[in-house]
Amino acid sequence: MTKRELERIVQKASCRVFGWEDASNESHRQVLAEIIRTTHTSDTLILCEPSLTRSTTRPPDIVIVCPLRGIAVVEVKGFDLGAITSIDPGGGFVLHYEGGARGRNPFHQVRNAMFDIKDAAQRVHAGTLNIPFRYFVAMPRIKRVVWTAKWRESAPTPEQLIFQEDLSRLSPALLQAGMKRLEAIGRETWPAADLSAIQCAFGDTSVLFPIPEERPQRRVRETTLGEMFDEGAEVYKVLSDEQQKLSAQFWERGPRIVRGVAGSGKTIVLANNLARRIHRLERQPELFEERKDNLSFLVVCFNRTLVPFVEKKIETAYRQRTGASLPDGAVRVMAFNRLMWHLAEKGIWRYQKVFEKGKNDRDRAIQYLADLDYVKQNDTSTFDAFAYDAIYCDEGQDFLEEEFTLLSQLLRRNQTEPSLFVFYDDAQNLYGRARPNWQSLGLNVVGQRSHIMTECFRNTRQIVEVAFNVLYGTFAEHKSKVPSRAFGDVSTLVDKGLITEQDGYKKVHFAQRSGGRPIATAVPTENAENIHILNRLRWLIDEQEVRPEDILILGFRKERIEQLAVFLRSERNSGLPEIHVAFKEKDEILGQRHRLTMSTVASAKGYDAYCVLLVSACEFKTDVDSRATFYVACTRAIEYLEVTTYGQPDGLFAEFQHAIDQV
Repeated sequence: MTKRELERIVQKASCRVFGWEDASNESHRQVLAEIIRTTHTSDTLILCEPSLTRSTTRPPDIVIVCPLRGIAVVEVKGFDLGAITSIDPGGGFVLHYEGGARGRNPFHQVRNAMFDIKDAAQRVHAGTLNIPFRYFVAMPRIKRVVWTAKWRESAPTPEQLIFQEDLSRLSPALLQAGMKRLEAIGRETWPAADLSAIQCAFGDTSVLFPIPEERPQRRVRETTLGEMFDEGAEVYKVLSDEQQKLSAQFWERGPRIVRGVAGSGKTIVLANNLARRIHRLERQPELFEERKDNLSFLVVCFNRTLVPFVEKKIETAYRQRTGASLPDGAVRVMAFNRLMWHLAEKGIWRYQKVFEKGKNDRDRAIQYLADLDYVKQNDTSTFDAFAYDAIYCDEGQDFLEEEFTLLSQLLRRNQTEPSLFVFYDDAQNLYGRARPNWQSLGLNVVGQRSHIMTECFRNTRQIVEVAFNVLYGTFAEHKSKVPSRAFGDVSTLVDKGLITEQDGYKKVHFAQRSGGRPIATAVPTENAENIHILNRLRWLIDEQEVRPEDILILGFRKERIEQLAVFLRSERNSGLPEIHVAFKEKDEILGQRHRLTMSTVASAKGYDAYCVLLVSACEFKTDVDSRATFYVACTRAIEYLEVTTYGQPDGLFAEFQHAIDQV
């Protein structure tokens, strides 16, 4: 079933169909087409992947809304029988992927989706919902007779399980059952108020069918890594409860600190909270008109390559909230050094080169503060023209205490407390910065002004747990040289039961999603590593159908990444796509469509990818800063992580191997 064939069926449909373009694979389109073909009532509504207005779960594949049939929620699973290695009586399947076995229970998934819809409708309904709700799991590539032959007596065949030969009978059977129930209670149709509540639960079309991520639909084989990543992308774009709560808070005055584990979505919260604030100000005409020319929000990060990523997050968050583009000039996103240059051009201070001889970062910050104080005292009009209403600081662990002081002094003079909002994770402290003393900075961040994000939604438990044990030197030769207190948030995680220890090994409980083990590969020489990486890329792209933009190749040193890029580009017959070297094009976003991304760990901080290949682990030292860098590299991987080295497999690579054996 192609997309074009489905389009022709939709054009001839007797019922109303919305969102059919989102049917992203052949199996989904096949089930949708069969339901449309066999539904001949014009007042029936068929929705494809509809999102609720308040949702923290992935939308179901198909929802049927009908005044005769009631509500039917359908989840489509396109794997064939050979992909299922085992089953359990509760409807759980264990599937074989190249990344390892993965358990799924589609019945739990679709049942939860059905209850989410029912609960959302009940919230807007004045009375009690009478319309019936049902759920189904459709497996269009498996026939019932083959299913029962393989599993015999243990084969689960509940009435909610729809096989290939059942597809054409589903809609007529729902119609017959619905009319029978209506006749029994003396009604002709289900209440209009119930149907209206269902539609209200889904919201308007801008919420029902949000602008899709830049992942075009494609055909891909089931149980490949490419299929796993595509399916994961649908789940990944839905906000968690924790992210929704922080995104919705009003931060008008005073500082805020948001601490969070890697992968908890700190940047997403930043983008959503700022987009919400700008939209709220736009809806207050008298305030916005009064100050629209100088209302100014700043987002600052330490890493220049992170700027386009943060800009895109804010623009997307605003568009999803309003359906419109972000107003020009409403917010500026700049790297810290670029901000210093920008304000030097405006006459705030004299620019100081980052590598100016005899000065370190602390010296520069102190000098900037002295220059700024002079301008504030003697040229208030210049300062006021370029001061900010609020500053959002992403990846705050990269900043010195003096730099936070400097940022707080860039806020408007009429603020009794600085509106400085800092997002950080000291486990990702690449530059060895000491944790600031917020009180000495004049930042009151106690109580409700301090938030801790404790759920890692990005990485699998296996990835983050292995990386965490390398970070803390669980298998280090000289453990006394690993000062665990360098990463102060661990005590908080231990207190909350999110980390436990078993024989010295740290088990992680803040990452709920499970996946395959990371892979460690050692080869004799650097050239052998080049060839290995080339072969892995061919395997990932050609055999596993992984999109190039889902692959991120990381290294510790620029020189090593440049050498590897030259080698990969020299293989003209390799069939590899175009390569983007991040630190060569600092103002371009990473993960561009149809391009492989190569980067140092420092340049990729803040980004992520479904598949990460970390090369030349032998170049990492075993000190605290290198451990933090290794941890950041590993936690860029959402689903698949492979670390390679050449020569003797020792140091952090050996610790990584030991951790894999324990996970």
